[in-house]
Amino acid sequence: MKNDSKSPLINFFGGKTSYYLIGLVALLSVTIYLLNKISFIFHPAVVIFSTVLPPLVFALLLYYLFNPIVNFLSKKGLSRGLSIGLSYVVILGALVIGGFQLVPVIERQAVDLFNQLPGFFNDFQQTIQSFLDDTPFAAQSDEAMASIDNIVKDFSSFIVNNWQKGAQGIGTIFSAVSSVAITIFTGPIVAFFLIKNPQKLYQAFMAIVPPRFRHDVQELTKVANQQLGAFLKGQVIASLLLGAIYWVVFLVIGLEFATVIAIAAGILSIIPYIGAFLAFFPGLFIAFQDSSFMVLKFVIAWFAVQMLHGDLVVPRVMGDRLKIHPVTILIVLLVMGDLLGLVGVIFGIPIYSMIKLLVVFTFRKFKQRYNKYFGQNGTYENTDFSEKDYL
Repeated sequence: MKNDSKSPLINFFGGKTSYYLIGLVALLSVTIYLLNKISFIFHPAVVIFSTVLPPLVFALLLYYLFNPIVNFLSKKGLSRGLSIGLSYVVILGALVIGGFQLVPVIERQAVDLFNQLPGFFNDFQQTIQSFLDDTPFAAQSDEAMASIDNIVKDFSSFIVNNWQKGAQGIGTIFSAVSSVAITIFTGPIVAFFLIKNPQKLYQAFMAIVPPRFRHDVQELTKVANQQLGAFLKGQVIASLLLGAIYWVVFLVIGLEFATVIAIAAGILSIIPYIGAFLAFFPGLFIAFQDSSFMVLKFVIAWFAVQMLHGDLVVPRVMGDRLKIHPVTILIVLLVMGDLLGLVGVIFGIPIYSMIKLLVVFTFRKFKQRYNKYFGQNGTYENTDFSEKDYL
């Protein structure tokens, strides 16, 4: 066959004749077909990934939180092992002391809130219904309230029906509890070895990478380290600050169950944009039981703290380095939640950040190759890849 080596398209794909492109298309088609037929093989990999991910992410979180402290103590003459042990003991002691002080208060408020929340919701619904009855939207409001009642009844029936399965419910609860226990136990152990000799794993990994690709892998590692560190460390610190600010503000305005609502808002804010507002409605129901003035104070305080947190706390703690649009975050949470459940909701953003990193790297390599073979028709910009270029 005639040699087509002068064709830019064939050269772009690394071949010399058109047969090469035909072979690539055929090989890709066969690969997709075979992967579709043996897709069940990858299910264990998904299970392993979702099982290993929480302890690994927890270990990375501890690494990013403790590594600066250990580095500081190491400069003062302490060994890294002793520095890690000392840091663990101090943090564990603080948690134990804080637990003895806060757990009884949290437990009492949580039990009372759980028992009273259905009544709060009914009173809130009746208040809204009474207000709407005096407006032209009375008929529509009746239909809306009836729909809400049906949803609540269906949800209650669903819980009752599934609770009757017994063993399956207990198995699910046991699985969740065991997963949390494993994460809490193994995370600090993995983090200990990561912090003790952070370069050992990296050097072992780089020794496996072929020398030709080491520069690219080094740049990818730098950006991945920055992205994971910015999110994990920043999100936890920002969530703790948010919970503390809410706690002080709720105590100042005199909101009942202030401690539980503030802690819930801080913990749930780990889920970006969505989590904190899951605690908004219980707080709103509680405020309605007090007075209209309390509702006004609660709503103003809630959104004022949210604005303060979003405009001042988050940029200073996390910086503007993730480069993820808010709409993208919402889409990622929906998709990852459907794929991996709770694990996907909590860890969806760092997973997306790593996927985005690989996509950007691949596309910039594509642009470099395009400029090489099709540059006479116009060249791509921003083809270099490094931490500075990416950010």
